[in-house]
Amino acid sequence: MSARAQNKIEGGAEDVPFIDSARLARLAAASRAELEAFQLHKLRRQLARLHASSGYYRQRMDAAAIAPDALPSLDVFRARFPLSNKADFLVDQSEHPPFGERLGIPREEVALVNMTGGTSGQGQEIYGRSQRDVHMQGYLHALPWFLAGLRPGDIAINCVPAGGLTTGGWGPGEGLRIAGATAFHVGGTLSTDAKIDLMLRIGEVNFIYASTNYLHTLTEAICRRGLEPKRAFPTLRTLFIAAEGYPLEWAERIETLWGCRLQEGYGSTQCAGFGGSTCADGVITPRGGRGLMHLFEWETLFEVVDPMTLHPVGSGETGELVVTNLSIEGSPVIRFRTGDSARFISWRDTGSGRAWNAIECGTIGRFDDMLKIRGNNVWPSAIDAAVFSFGEVGEYAGRVYTSAEGKTEIEVRIAFAEQAAPMDQTERDKLIEAIRTTIKERTNVWMTLVPCDRSELPEFSYKARRWKDERQQGYRL
Repeated sequence: MSARAQNKIEGGAEDVPFIDSARLARLAAASRAELEAFQLHKLRRQLARLHASSGYYRQRMDAAAIAPDALPSLDVFRARFPLSNKADFLVDQSEHPPFGERLGIPREEVALVNMTGGTSGQGQEIYGRSQRDVHMQGYLHALPWFLAGLRPGDIAINCVPAGGLTTGGWGPGEGLRIAGATAFHVGGTLSTDAKIDLMLRIGEVNFIYASTNYLHTLTEAICRRGLEPKRAFPTLRTLFIAAEGYPLEWAERIETLWGCRLQEGYGSTQCAGFGGSTCADGVITPRGGRGLMHLFEWETLFEVVDPMTLHPVGSGETGELVVTNLSIEGSPVIRFRTGDSARFISWRDTGSGRAWNAIECGTIGRFDDMLKIRGNNVWPSAIDAAVFSFGEVGEYAGRVYTSAEGKTEIEVRIAFAEQAAPMDQTERDKLIEAIRTTIKERTNVWMTLVPCDRSELPEFSYKARRWKDERQQGYRL
């Protein structure tokens, strides 16, 4: 990439990025060819650095006969550089504790340790972050929030638990600081009711960040008090969610209740923060369909591949996200299989006028979440979409088990929201049957629905794990 072309995008030599409207305008105006040339420039620099500093990646480059400085194209990189996955990283860090040979900086320069959540049951990846990486985590949180309208001085409520070992625990605090917002970090420290009390006491709230499921919990709790969110918080401009999929009907209801735009970002530990987010339209297009999360491709190289063939999927198709960090120093990922499923939309089809590829809002899932039930592939996200398409539902939880007769059974426990309180038993029975039928239409599996009190179901402060597969425990006696 020529220095002139690089300057056209970067506006000069890049050190530590910051929120800069002029730089974002240059990135938005760049052609696809210019953006890919910029990616190749940063990729060569990253691979050259890792060849010198990381035994894990040096071995992979040498085996693939890749010389970083002579890498001719992104296509050659995608065709020849081997993929990595969670299992590879777990073996590496087990043999070379604690960070593995993939660590790209000297051990004494690790300023922060991040770990994945371990929700897959396979163990937790360990990531060492440099001082620059810590700033990058903040930048990659502040960037989507800036695009969503967050500005210096805005009062922001961060509902995601802070601190700990996860990227999601550290990034938001850095991001809100970089954005210049006045931040209240209430996640993990206050109960839902205490959060609402504080928000009412503050009065002027402009921005709320929460996981998809916690925003559902927060909204439900406010409505239980007999309050209407948009009247209780009239200065709120932005709700920003992440981490899980949701039905479009739920997003429409949330925007109506709160009276403001719902925005979404895709992020992960492997992206060191957010890798993409919605633009001004939010998660619902003006036509009423699902919006798009535009990918920050100048910081993360994304691929969306068929998980079986590993070939790139076409625009409009669903595949597995593969990510490559172009700037992260400490424990970068290069062609890492995330296990996340996403519907890919080519930059040609986004209608945004920008040369950035995108993924569809509200449909991010996990390939390892799938349940095999009576010969059907059943995705928890599909059941979420069916259940929460009914505004009368407050929460639910499901389990798959083996009965005493050796049959596979599925139980879905449903707790109704406050607005369903006036219904009589006949109306409730009709609603339950309607939900059951909708689940069958979306999964091809009949399930048993059991009404219960809201207190009998968990309250999710971050990611929801609504399903338990108990079949490995044997017959239910």
